[in-house]
Amino acid sequence: MTSLVWRVLYPLGKTKSVLCISLAWVLIASVFYLRNSNQGVQIKGLNGMVANLGVKDSKANRDNSLNWIDFSKVTSGTVGRVKQVKNCVIPQLLDNDPVMMRFFKKLAPPQCTDEEWLYVDNGTVRFSKSALEKHKNVTCDYYPLLRDGDFAIKYGNPVKNIRDGFKMTSDFFKGVCLSMTKNETNLSIYSGIHYSDDRTKRSDNADPLTLGFQGMSIAILGFDSMSRMSWHRRLKETRSYFKDTLKAIELESHNIVGDGTTAVMFPMLTGKFEWELPECRKKHKGATTLDKFPFFWHDARKKGYLTSWCNAAPHSAPFNWRMLGFNEAPTDFYTRPYYMAVKKDIKSRVPHCIRARTESRVWLDYFKDMFLMYPRQRKFLFQFITDLSHDDNNLMTLMDADIKNVVKFLYEGNYLNNTLLILMGDHGARYANFRSTYSGKMEERLPYFGFLFPPWFEKKYPQAIKNLRTNTQRLTTPFDLYETFKDFFHFDGAGVGDVSRRGISLFKEIPLSRSCQDADIAPHWCACLDWKDVSPSDQEAKKALQAALDTINGYTAPYRDDCALLSIANITTMSKLEAKSAFLKFKSTDDEGGIYKVDMSQNNKNEVVLYQLTFYTSPGGGNFEVTITYRVNTKKFELSEKEISRINKYGSDPACIFEKNKQIRAYCYCKSNLITAAAATNMTSH
Repeated sequence: MTSLVWRVLYPLGKTKSVLCISLAWVLIASVFYLRNSNQGVQIKGLNGMVANLGVKDSKANRDNSLNWIDFSKVTSGTVGRVKQVKNCVIPQLLDNDPVMMRFFKKLAPPQCTDEEWLYVDNGTVRFSKSALEKHKNVTCDYYPLLRDGDFAIKYGNPVKNIRDGFKMTSDFFKGVCLSMTKNETNLSIYSGIHYSDDRTKRSDNADPLTLGFQGMSIAILGFDSMSRMSWHRRLKETRSYFKDTLKAIELESHNIVGDGTTAVMFPMLTGKFEWELPECRKKHKGATTLDKFPFFWHDARKKGYLTSWCNAAPHSAPFNWRMLGFNEAPTDFYTRPYYMAVKKDIKSRVPHCIRARTESRVWLDYFKDMFLMYPRQRKFLFQFITDLSHDDNNLMTLMDADIKNVVKFLYEGNYLNNTLLILMGDHGARYANFRSTYSGKMEERLPYFGFLFPPWFEKKYPQAIKNLRTNTQRLTTPFDLYETFKDFFHFDGAGVGDVSRRGISLFKEIPLSRSCQDADIAPHWCACLDWKDVSPSDQEAKKALQAALDTINGYTAPYRDDCALLSIANITTMSKLEAKSAFLKFKSTDDEGGIYKVDMSQNNKNEVVLYQLTFYTSPGGGNFEVTITYRVNTKKFELSEKEISRINKYGSDPACIFEKNKQIRAYCYCKSNLITAAAATNMTSH
């Protein structure tokens, strides 16, 4: 055949004959390739959307099947991985998790119908106009509400017959009003912020903190039992404004270090576990109050800061429920006396109301008033609420608009120009029917944490904020918050954190290698998945690899005339991650914060597997690293573009697609490269 072709082409001359033969071969190769490769799987992608891949026996899959793979020859575990191993990988949790959605319910905000004849405005007592129109000849008396230790209250001498505009002499008071005309009485307990010289002048001669952040404030709004995912479901309005509009930074791998609120508060505010501090539990030998504990707010006060610890639950407050509390008020602003008085003396007809106001408005107004009354003073404020979230997360839906509105008020009023605002949960929900599920256990360990810095901070400390953004995907704990707070007084630079230290400032990059053991998290509290070897008989691993290949080909499917259909050329590593056995066995703890007794009799089944795959594709030799999620219960694979990494250079391989869709350049190997390669091969052979 070849000699016949040469006899026909010989009269053209040798050079022209070689050229004609080459072109003919190119034409044949092109037709053959296009006939066999113009197919693909259409998958949503490249916009962060998850593709639910129930792997099917499509023609594309058959043409690119992986039945040839001998898994026994593939590197298992983490040996030979291209990049530094991330020791803590947490499964992607779902906003619409069907197990968690069984507990979800959106509630309508209460309509408070009780009357209050007084209200507080900027440290001033005002008379309600509507009350004065309805009730004539009104007189009101002011009874200062005073603290008598942490477990009792008392009232000071009354100020009789106060007038509209009366300046408060205490942060809390009982107002008793009488209408002489109708002989009607109105009583309520009020909260606000009163003016004092000590508070005003606190920071006048304070250390300028030139080695820190020059007296920048910290303000925290904390919510009991709010996991990251519960926050997503129940505080949509707040999160949309905080994260999307104001560009707050959210932690996505923040892990608790123990059971309950105190297991968060002690590490976050003292840098220590409860058992590393003096005995403070009620009815225990040698127990003491918490007055001399090394709380961060004590250091802040010495630096000229106004301080607050404002908890809205007198019975179940973290430092009072099973502990002895404080002899002296621990902070400048301390709401415990107010809520004790409300619990004792106020009966509202509508649940979740304190007379004419909702519980959430009262709690948030006090937070707002600290900024209104002392706008220029340094502040370390910690406002924490329990009753509207602890027993039923759905009650948080009552607060959504109120939280958003107070954040908006502070931002638009420029009260946050020198303040870090933190919104947080301490842990996820802990009630039995919730924490008995796999999803509930996982969410309990992963609370919400979000940070809003003033714009100038990133301009002045760009590396610190860059590290914080990096750390949103790294394992973090309450101990890290304590180290971060200390930087406000003395900042020694960004850099990389020391993984041997239990706490690492969030302004330093937390190493990928950080594990729960490094961070001092007990195995049953650790949400990080365990690395496991892939068995040669693991059929789900093969399906995961097929799903990854289908996804990559799906991105280029609309451009199949330009981009080649890829197949697997070689697999370099394959490993999987599953929940730790201690996590699956955990059931409950004792009433002492889980310190002395942990019930490990639960038998939860693993519901999520993450496969991590590294492989080469053909044609083109693209090297990809992929993390794909397998939902055991639904037998579905989930993969988004952000979980696919092209880890070798693609050069000009996708040149044909640059002008059409640059987003898919990492996945496209141009068919024109095959034609060029075929031509070059034939030229060389002849």
